[in-house]
Amino acid sequence: MISHLMNNSVFSSAINQANNKNTSQINNAKNESINEKTQTDKSGKTSNSSRLEEIKSAIQNRTYKLDLKESAEKLAQELLR
Repeated sequence: MISHLMNNSVFSSAINQANNKNTSQINNAKNESINEKTQTDKSGKTSNSSRLEEIKSAIQNRTYKLDLKESAEKLAQELLR
């Protein structure tokens, strides 16, 4: 699966850019992201829990579908932050 992702030019480009960034910039972005996540309200947590339960159920029923291209692009965007 990793080799498939690395063959995707968008994903591999994002990985290379992320690896070339200054680590302090990456750490600051991660810290900001963590701070934002901790400020979510309880209703957000409830909806996340129900979404998680839906995903678990779909996986158990073997009906969950994963879009590799979209997942790789989202991962690449997260790495660029």
